[in-house]
Amino acid sequence: MKKTILFLSLAASPFFAMAEEAVSLPTIVVKAESQETDVTGKLKKKASLNILGEKDVLDTPFTIRNYSDQAIQDSHAHSMMDVLKIDPSIRTTTNTGHLNENFNMRGFGINWEDYNLNGAYGMAPTGRVTTDILSSVTVLKGPNALVAGMAPGSSVGGVIVANTKRADKELTRVTANFEDEGYYKSGFDVARRFGENQEFGARLSANYGQGEHIVDGLEDESTSAVLALDWTTDKAKINLDAYATNDKRDGGSPAMVSFSQLGKVLDAPDGKSNFFPNIHGRQSAQYIGVSGEYKLLDNLKAIAGLGTIEQKYQGHLFGTRMIVTNEAGDANSQYYHVKLKQNNTTANLGLEGAFNTGSIEHKVGLRADFLNIETIKHQGQGSPAVAFKTNLYNPSHEGSMPVNAPAMYKQADNDFISYSLTDQISMLDEKLQFILGARFQDMEIKNPLTGVEYSENKVSPSVGIVIKPFDENLSFYASYVEGLSQGSTVDNAADANNGKTFAPFQTKQYEVGTKYQHGSWLHTLAAYQIEKPSTITENFATPVNDYTQITTDGGETKSKGVEYGFSGNIIDDLIVWGNLAYIDVKYEKNTTANIVGNTVEGQPEFTAGLGLEYHLPQVEGFSVNTRVNYVDSQYLNNSNTLELPNYTLLDVGAKYKTNIGGVDTTFRANVDNVTDEKYWAGVFNSGFTTLGAGRTYKLGVSFDF
Repeated sequence: MKKTILFLSLAASPFFAMAEEAVSLPTIVVKAESQETDVTGKLKKKASLNILGEKDVLDTPFTIRNYSDQAIQDSHAHSMMDVLKIDPSIRTTTNTGHLNENFNMRGFGINWEDYNLNGAYGMAPTGRVTTDILSSVTVLKGPNALVAGMAPGSSVGGVIVANTKRADKELTRVTANFEDEGYYKSGFDVARRFGENQEFGARLSANYGQGEHIVDGLEDESTSAVLALDWTTDKAKINLDAYATNDKRDGGSPAMVSFSQLGKVLDAPDGKSNFFPNIHGRQSAQYIGVSGEYKLLDNLKAIAGLGTIEQKYQGHLFGTRMIVTNEAGDANSQYYHVKLKQNNTTANLGLEGAFNTGSIEHKVGLRADFLNIETIKHQGQGSPAVAFKTNLYNPSHEGSMPVNAPAMYKQADNDFISYSLTDQISMLDEKLQFILGARFQDMEIKNPLTGVEYSENKVSPSVGIVIKPFDENLSFYASYVEGLSQGSTVDNAADANNGKTFAPFQTKQYEVGTKYQHGSWLHTLAAYQIEKPSTITENFATPVNDYTQITTDGGETKSKGVEYGFSGNIIDDLIVWGNLAYIDVKYEKNTTANIVGNTVEGQPEFTAGLGLEYHLPQVEGFSVNTRVNYVDSQYLNNSNTLELPNYTLLDVGAKYKTNIGGVDTTFRANVDNVTDEKYWAGVFNSGFTTLGAGRTYKLGVSFDF
């Protein structure tokens, strides 16, 4: 930490010494949740981007989606997966309702270990993030080491930021939600500001849910609470954030299915099918963090933060896999028992300054980030698996989990330290804007169980340009950013490079696009190319010094795509929103020659979504809505010999806002998958497809006192 403070002090001084004219940074204020969204109320027009600060979406050379609290409420979202399904180009690689939620963006994965909480990695709950602790969800598509740093689990598909609730408005809300199978959830959310100048803020929210949902017989129990305190003045702001979450599951889980042994894909069964009736799993997380900022000068601000979390899980949380053996749907499966305890600590320290050089405005950021991850967990697959037989169309009730919990071993004591420097340049009345920056990432990786221990570092440069040639409502942009992931260690005695650890892999993204806002309409269009390196293993025709293969870092996967999003009023009472995405993800260089040029598994070439919301003029406060999502066919394996069919999902809903006895009341009703479509939703790893969720009825009511 002493080195960090010294680094920041020395590096910052020349930037402010050279300023010809100092300019003031924005005053620190408490921002209420306003109507600064698109016309749907679901997408915010601004997002907080760590070292870049809060930026308008039109002023950023990246693709950003910042989903609002209304998006969470209107979709009856239990977790972040329920929020992000608004965008069909964001693929989910685990089932709806799974205790672990993994995503895929632009052809590359984002694992649950790599969720970002309020700008920091390692602080989000394990497995899945309940929306009960959130105010919004920010998605930055594609890799971006500059804004977020290196994800500890090496995900590069994008950055998902869970933003916890803050006391940014006066609120007294009670909610209740119900699903047709019997799941009920209720909670409260109270926020107040105090003091002569409203400088003190407090918010407390808690929720409890229990009952059957997702698949037949699955019983879930969830508890969560979040606390936010702040002290805010013109010069300073201090936040304290804390949350606790607990998930308890018994009697079932969604399933993942392999057809590799059969050699063909069978029709999907009912989405409510329960193939693991004897399952149970538990997971929990407790977090507390402090962050603050202070104006040292009108044009110089210091920021700092500190957070810690304890995460635990135990039971059968993943590995819910079936292997189909014949066309009748007979399948082999097994139960696991896993266990983990993880303690993470994060800290950051930085400076933010503003100055002019002639007619050019600069906003300079300098920041140091630290993350330690200490993991104690099961080895391999946990307790020895218990195998059983079942059927895809007639699930059995056989099988049981291993009784004893597995032994745990310390498997990680990893430090991630990075230093970032950015200069946001603006000229010509903000018609021309640049973002220049770089992040130096250092990692110290230790695995006491395997003995693997290494230290590596890498610099990730980034550059972006935004041009507004006509007015502030139309922008064109281009950017180059990098993602960073850990270099892997070769662990094979038959490999000529056995024991070698490769340098961190740098994923490169090139993106161009345009954003247009006029009246109620908002349009965003982006085209991109991503190049992701990886290891590659080649077999020797004859052994060389007793080695039969060699692993190098010569592999590459390339993703190219176009994304378009829009929202606006067709007429005063009719809102439309939608998105289209075309993606082409190929294996460019790979060990297996016959898959070079193949499409990466789990990547539909085309996805599209269209939503409508109509406000009935005859009934004040009443609206109906519908959303249609289309997902193109996708390959189940990297050899492209198994293909999942395309599918279309239809959701409908209604909302009624009224006042009952002086209490603002909102009723919501939704039906997801109205036609009860039976479909294979996506792909987990190579070879397992996830079963899509069945038709679900949802009711909700909220009272604002």
